[in-house]
Amino acid sequence: MPESKKELPLDMLAPLNEAALISTTDLKGIITFVNDEFCRHVGYSEKELVGKNHSILNSHIHSDDFFKNLWQTISKGKNWSGEICNRHKNGQLHWLNMSIFPILDKDNGGKVQNYISISFDVTEKKRLEIELQSQKMQYDSVIESTDGFWELNKDGQFVDVSECYCQLSGYSEQELLGMMISDLEASDHKGDLMYQLSTLNNTVTSKVFESMHQRKDGTQWFVEVLMSFNPKHDNFYIFLRDISKRKLSEHEQAALQQQLNHLQKLESIGRLTAGIAHDFNNILASILGYNELNKYVAEELPDGEAKEDLIHNSQQVEIAGSRAADLIKKMLTYCRQDESNKSEATLELTEVLNKILVMLQEVIPSTIVIEYDLLENTYITIDETDLYQIIVNLIVNARDAMPANKGTIKLGVYVGGNYSTQVCSACQERIIGKFVEIKISDTGSGISPAKLSRIFEPFFTTKEVGEGTGLGLSVVSGIIHKMGGHIIVASEIGVGTTFKLLFP
Repeated sequence: MPESKKELPLDMLAPLNEAALISTTDLKGIITFVNDEFCRHVGYSEKELVGKNHSILNSHIHSDDFFKNLWQTISKGKNWSGEICNRHKNGQLHWLNMSIFPILDKDNGGKVQNYISISFDVTEKKRLEIELQSQKMQYDSVIESTDGFWELNKDGQFVDVSECYCQLSGYSEQELLGMMISDLEASDHKGDLMYQLSTLNNTVTSKVFESMHQRKDGTQWFVEVLMSFNPKHDNFYIFLRDISKRKLSEHEQAALQQQLNHLQKLESIGRLTAGIAHDFNNILASILGYNELNKYVAEELPDGEAKEDLIHNSQQVEIAGSRAADLIKKMLTYCRQDESNKSEATLELTEVLNKILVMLQEVIPSTIVIEYDLLENTYITIDETDLYQIIVNLIVNARDAMPANKGTIKLGVYVGGNYSTQVCSACQERIIGKFVEIKISDTGSGISPAKLSRIFEPFFTTKEVGEGTGLGLSVVSGIIHKMGGHIIVASEIGVGTTFKLLFP
């Protein structure tokens, strides 16, 4: 047995000898003594250890800086304590709570002459710590992968809430812990979460659904909710994901599909209308031709009551035929197939609109006031007849919407408006670009939301049966969109209607 072992103060270490791992080393880390518990723990015999450097047990878990700090501490005569991992002879790792005490030589100026270490096995404790840390990391990873996490008690009160959800909702953790989940639901979704909680039990422990929440600032957002029931603790774990972008994308796709369906519908109606208009035009030409012959024959008859009746009837047929011809022109304009007589020019709006207002004085009752705010030196490029048709159509519609032929029609011209957040009421496309705006508003009876969404459909009219063809606004829309323009309409029952015509 080495001499150092005989010199060990066994009387002082005796109480620890059977419970602790005890060893001594010289100043270079060479093992000079180990007790039986130490040998049992590391799997080496005393003979295999004594005389060997303590690095024989190195697990290579710790960094070089770790050991450098340890040796710097004890070489200065200071105690060192901490957890250290050793490697068993069979390769297994064991964790120790170790304390190293320098033994000082009082006869030699208090210099360090060797070291004694006393250790206790904490492998199981360390295993549990690592396992808990791993579970926490997994838990944190799951939490971080979601946009929000709640832990709720059975009454729907918050027990825990993630930082991510605090940031999304605008509430602090302290505020949320004092709230009920119903406080976070949008007004038209109140009670959704509590109802879903009530459906979970020992049999049905989880479910996924969508809901809408409300932030602290009042804005709303769509969430996907994964709800899980923990029967052991009688509480709920809620994982939330912000799906607002997905919902917006779905809404935009639905709007695009609706727009496509609308365009296909208009295209089909356009083809049908064009076919009917051409056939009807041929029939009408024949009717009017025969009517001219009848007039010629009637004029050759002797004077008398029969002659007057025939001439009168021919005139009525001619008048009706002229109205029918006008209707055919509107139908062909809607179909965009009668472009031969179009002649676009750059027009100064104030000048043209003043001419139109003079012309309309004959058809607008004096009980209806026309106010105007016309910006001079404002130009657009358009066929003048088309512009007449657009303005006359909308002002006559405004006149017809006035209860008891009383009210106000306002006509204005503006530039520089910002329409980037709006969509066209006719084509439903987002409005991009700069436009000249002609605004026509009235104080009439207004249009209901259900009818407002259909006013640009061909043959749809808000007027009584027999009072409108339903082609007016379709023609207006066709002319403006062909130019690359848009239309914005707003209406309120009992207040009136406003049309904003945007020309590029």
